[in-house]
Amino acid sequence: APHIQILRILLRDEPDAIVKLLFINRHAEDILLKTELDALSREYPRRFTVTYSLTGVTREEHDRVKGPSSMEISATGELIDTSDTFEYGRGSVDMIRRALPPPSSQSETGTMIFVCGMDGFVEHWSGPVMRAPSVNGKKGPKIQGPLLGLLKDAGYDASEVFKY
Repeated sequence: APHIQILRILLRDEPDAIVKLLFINRHAEDILLKTELDALSREYPRRFTVTYSLTGVTREEHDRVKGPSSMEISATGELIDTSDTFEYGRGSVDMIRRALPPPSSQSETGTMIFVCGMDGFVEHWSGPVMRAPSVNGKKGPKIQGPLLGLLKDAGYDASEVFKY
């Protein structure tokens, strides 16, 4: 997964970088490198947080599968699993606000959001990746295209979002 290489470099080489990863999968068993991500969040607790979102199960179904958990009520009145941070669903502006850093316009530090996934997922979150015009009958190179979707709705600027 490309994000793990970026994550390792940032944590190793950029001591002031704060990284928040929102990792969306259908089921918990689909989460690639979960053990390593959890270990990195324990190793760098002030610099790296990971939130998982599951699209194929509800909170209740997930709780039945994983057994008892450490549940707490957040400031907004939602139940939060403190043993692992899970969200449920494909995404929303509220999920973005809970799991990701604020847009640069609302923060004293810069923000960069990387969106990686299948075409439909990327489009839902940030608008489609586009193609430049074809040359000599070959597909044109991929280009970012306009910022749309949930990240635009949450107030991010196109300069803060990279789709790959």
